[in-house]
Amino acid sequence: MHKRISTISLVALIGTCFLPQFSSAAEEELLVSVNDPMAAFLETRAYAAKMGATAEFRKMEGVAYDKVNNKIYIAMSSIDKTMSDDKGDIKLPENKCGIVYEAKLDDNNNISKLIPVVVGKVADKDAKSDYGSGFADICDVNSVANPDGLYADAQGNLWISEDTDQHTNNMLWKWDGKTLTRFATAPTGAEITGIHVNAQNDVFFNIQHPSAMSRHPYNRGVVGVVNGFKATDSFKSTPVPKGDDVFDVKVAAGSYQVLARVGEPIPSEISGQRFGQVNTIAGKLKEVCNHPDGNMFLPITASGDEAYLYTNYECRPGTVGKIYMKRNGKGWDVIDGENVNFDAINGTWNNCNASVTPWNTGLTSEEYEPIAAKSGWQENVKDMTAYLGQQANPYEYGYPIELLPDHEGESTTTKVVKHYAMGRLSYEMTAIMKDGKTGYSGDDGSGVILSKFVADEAANLSAGTLYAAKVSQENDESLAIKWLELGRSTDADVYEAIKAVKLN
Repeated sequence: MHKRISTISLVALIGTCFLPQFSSAAEEELLVSVNDPMAAFLETRAYAAKMGATAEFRKMEGVAYDKVNNKIYIAMSSIDKTMSDDKGDIKLPENKCGIVYEAKLDDNNNISKLIPVVVGKVADKDAKSDYGSGFADICDVNSVANPDGLYADAQGNLWISEDTDQHTNNMLWKWDGKTLTRFATAPTGAEITGIHVNAQNDVFFNIQHPSAMSRHPYNRGVVGVVNGFKATDSFKSTPVPKGDDVFDVKVAAGSYQVLARVGEPIPSEISGQRFGQVNTIAGKLKEVCNHPDGNMFLPITASGDEAYLYTNYECRPGTVGKIYMKRNGKGWDVIDGENVNFDAINGTWNNCNASVTPWNTGLTSEEYEPIAAKSGWQENVKDMTAYLGQQANPYEYGYPIELLPDHEGESTTTKVVKHYAMGRLSYEMTAIMKDGKTGYSGDDGSGVILSKFVADEAANLSAGTLYAAKVSQENDESLAIKWLELGRSTDADVYEAIKAVKLN
């Protein structure tokens, strides 16, 4: 999700995304061979391709679970390269504005087809820019561009955020199954992340890596919520920003409250840390991460008026911030918080999008897993090596991580559990279905897979069976899915295999 900032007519616009190209086992020799007994969990993508799964998806981003209509949505930020090269299983027309797909769940929480429902459109070449000289919107400003974050609210509406350089200002949309309505726009240089709608219909979203030329407080990354508005309220599309409004957050209704701002002190944090702060295991400051991403709202009270909000910070190494928030009538008070400590699992990496489990824990994700090629693997994990103070193992990163506030009260901090049994991928995020066992995951990058994990027991992701999709394309550009079983394992067994890898 990281972007580099360029300038046009003194205004910082959104640059290009960091898009790693994943190599197959046939292209370079891996530290763990695809023939290894644990390859399904350590080299999941390469092993899935070997087994006949479709490793051609491109920029698979957010996954949203619509409980009302019993379906999921999956965002493909851009349809190009491995999805439009006329090779393999997927041969779609190129669409660099992206598509959101819908998939209906059966009685076993299985999906069998991806159907395009929200399709980005290229802008009219003859249309004048809404921004003035020097600006251009490659994708139509009245449609999505590079859909990224997704969230289905309690009414079955889909909220869609963008990660794009095809719109001058990234946008947040609400789709009711028929009509797209623009709810918010981000300042220049920023993307909208962390879209989350809680049970009380409060709308949360973040501003990631805004231009330093944006208006305060949006010249740094922020975490926020909309007050004076509920997701059930009707609204008219907020206008495409013009003039100085391109430097600000604009919402169609209500007002945007900043809950956390990168670099500012966390209230009542015992060691005096700041939002986005990443320390090494030795306790030295490594960086302050300007990339707030996925949000996880965990209610404490039945009313939802008091809750923990966990927020991913997408850097290498990454972190997750936590705040205790309490509704005050007009908005929210931030009472205290922490930066979650990941030392017990040797740190975390590129914490991207996120979800909340049916049993009210957070599920963060490690995006762009380090390529573990025999040539160059040390360079791929150099940031984690610096964090650890010793050589990092690339197979320790690229998994979902569960965040559990301590219910026993033995610690004031959050317990972290990395779920190695779910396989090692470039995790955008994982969404867990109502059975508490089935999870669908977005694998971000080019030439990636669609995966499914089915836990042995509900509310316990530490053991289960991993699957990958085999795709056949239909004439209407829908994608039929057949699931291939990759293997079953446990967190403990996979981690034992990780520790046994010979790093040479």
